[in-house]
Amino acid sequence: MSRLRGPVTTLVAGLVAGLTCVAAQAEPPSAPNLSNNCAGCHGTNGYSAKPMPIIAGLSQPYFSRVLRQFKNGERPSTIMGRLAKGYTDAEIDDIAAFFSSQIWKSPEQELDPAKIEKGRKIHEEKCATCHRDNGRFQNAETPRIAGQWSRYLEFVLQEYWRVGRKMPNRFMTIVVQPLTSSDISALSHFYASMK
Repeated sequence: MSRLRGPVTTLVAGLVAGLTCVAAQAEPPSAPNLSNNCAGCHGTNGYSAKPMPIIAGLSQPYFSRVLRQFKNGERPSTIMGRLAKGYTDAEIDDIAAFFSSQIWKSPEQELDPAKIEKGRKIHEEKCATCHRDNGRFQNAETPRIAGQWSRYLEFVLQEYWRVGRKMPNRFMTIVVQPLTSSDISALSHFYASMK
């Protein structure tokens, strides 16, 4: 009997270790851990380097809605759609809640004062109703755009500007279509200048 004690003890210890490992793997990942997957493009805690969009501090309802649009193919993308399909809706909500709990920080960037002034006039004429407080306002339908990277803003506006491009917000398409490329650049500089 004593000759079996050593192997039995080793077997029991192995089983306990294995069960502990399985239990640890069964726990769902935390929101910070899920959000770490975004750091490669969007920076640590959502503070990105140019020109990727800053996602720290975006509203949770808006963020959840956009990730679901990527997941369902409603929002065009090169890689985000493929990434979003890897998350459950509950995980998407956790990721959105994590980033919305971060404080928005506008990056320093070089901006053209003449474009900022031109963009301000376009904003007041065409955009201020939805993008209130010079783009700082946000809710489930409207993202914060004040203090975002200008190059990213210009890219998104150009996406809405392209005729025939499938975009999730039809109203934005209608508003942006009459603008010129110069107007789009000016709007981008204006919103980027707002902190």
